[in-house]
Amino acid sequence: MTTAPHPTFLSLNDINWDDTGSILRHATPIFEAFTTEPNLLAALLDNLGVDEHLRPMCEGYDFMDKLVLYDDADAQVRVRLHLYRPGYFDRPHNHRWSFASHILRGSYLHRIFGRDDQFGEDTDPNTLQPIHERVERVGAGYALHHTSVHTVQAEADSISILLRGPAAKDRFLILDRTGESFWVYGAAQESPQTQASKQMSSAHLDRTISRVRSLTAAGAAPAEV
Repeated sequence: MTTAPHPTFLSLNDINWDDTGSILRHATPIFEAFTTEPNLLAALLDNLGVDEHLRPMCEGYDFMDKLVLYDDADAQVRVRLHLYRPGYFDRPHNHRWSFASHILRGSYLHRIFGRDDQFGEDTDPNTLQPIHERVERVGAGYALHHTSVHTVQAEADSISILLRGPAAKDRFLILDRTGESFWVYGAAQESPQTQASKQMSSAHLDRTISRVRSLTAAGAAPAEV
């Protein structure tokens, strides 16, 4: 999709991605459009079914799928949909880019631990204490700076919309409780093998699109974490 699929998407070009206030202010109308105009998500999913630019960007993992609904390569911004499957939780990590997120269905427990300049590869994640902890439910939206270290523990079949900004760095750190923390790099620095391991097969992608349609058609009632 080379043009903005909805007028609110034009505000993506006005965001200062280093300012969480700017991110949330411009992201909110987009999130509201997803909530009040169900045809928007349906149209984006229709497009993803045939868009050979977006389909290879979608990624599948053990406990979640990431669908790229919109990509502006010039501005380096994307709109993604995350579908969380049973048992999803992640390890403390920062990001390469700042983003805004909106809960479309379900809920997740969200913990923030601080800035990434306070942590390193030798940090024991078992010693971390959250400085902010809350359950993000349907309708909740927030912006997070790329320097923030956080985790998410999601209820099965939760769905979020994520607006991600341009990459601010080449890699981000995941703090593993096994003591083997590691860096994850952007696609430009990944090996072909790593890229292939994350890329969704066409059949997997089509099943996920169908699953999202079914879940969102059934409503967005919040679930307890």
